[in-house]
Amino acid sequence: MSCTKIMLLLALSLFLCVGPATAEPAPAPQITLKIAMGDAETSEMGVVGKAFEEYVKEKTGGAVQIVSTYGTSPGDDEGERFRRVQKGSLDMALGGIANLVPLAKEFALLTLPYMFADLDEVVAGTTGAPAEVLNKMASNAGFRVLTWTYCGFRFISNDKHPVTRLKDMKGLVIRVPQNAVMAATYKAFGAIPSFLPWAATFNALQSGDVDGQSYGYIGFKAMKFHEANQKFITETYHTYHLQPLVISERVFAKLTPEQRQILLEAGAYAQEKALAFQIAQAENVKQELEAAGVKISRLEDEEEWKKVALEKVWPQMAEFVGGKEAINKYLTACGKQPWAGEAAE
Repeated sequence: MSCTKIMLLLALSLFLCVGPATAEPAPAPQITLKIAMGDAETSEMGVVGKAFEEYVKEKTGGAVQIVSTYGTSPGDDEGERFRRVQKGSLDMALGGIANLVPLAKEFALLTLPYMFADLDEVVAGTTGAPAEVLNKMASNAGFRVLTWTYCGFRFISNDKHPVTRLKDMKGLVIRVPQNAVMAATYKAFGAIPSFLPWAATFNALQSGDVDGQSYGYIGFKAMKFHEANQKFITETYHTYHLQPLVISERVFAKLTPEQRQILLEAGAYAQEKALAFQIAQAENVKQELEAAGVKISRLEDEEEWKKVALEKVWPQMAEFVGGKEAINKYLTACGKQPWAGEAAE
């Protein structure tokens, strides 16, 4: 499917989910809602933040103000921000799906290796019926997803050597968020997963405390990982990096119906902008990284990686993500064949 068709699919799906934009929002008292984001403003998060802010400002005539902050600090990483949203002490947060898993573990099914084959499947899996399934999971944990931010497949980078075959992963210490599925995946690939807060990742890479990490091209450049000894990137397509913008259900419930509708529309608008940005910029950033001296490789034995993922990781982690029933409910909503495997004993 072409990029144009992907954009049309997303636009149609979002329209059907949230309805047409409100031309004349009802008068509302002045309120301020804060969004905390972990990446730099030059990343996909900046695209979402700006689009969301602009839409809400226009549709409310400035009655609702959105204030976005970017970057992390020690003790205030993405996981902590999601916890604050869950409690209602922070309005909204945008961060990696893996950092939401400790609070809504069913979301970990989105990080099962090779869940998505390509961007078409990612878009289909975060709009329409699949999005409704995911939002039910979020609601159970006290969140509401407003935007799914598309950040590319999580390519593996490291400072040791090119990774072109599964055996090249052996012994590499890879930073992972607090996500058991991702940890199990890297163990199965032969690496040593190291749980590390996002705010500490750059320094850990620079000091050599960890050998590598995994991120899309745009986020990799925005976080300046090429300046932290990450000389090698491998285009592995084992997991797609989704970043949800979530609002506290407690905060959402306090808004007027008109305000809630505008936030839903703003989220859909920002999601479409994020997809367009990813499609337009990822290849350009890849070329910029290559020009800066980063060596980019492709896998020579990807079928081996898939085999390990489906035969080891999926059975091992099935119960953690809610069981076979939860996995197949999502797969069915995506129009995929159910998973025939069984959870490991």
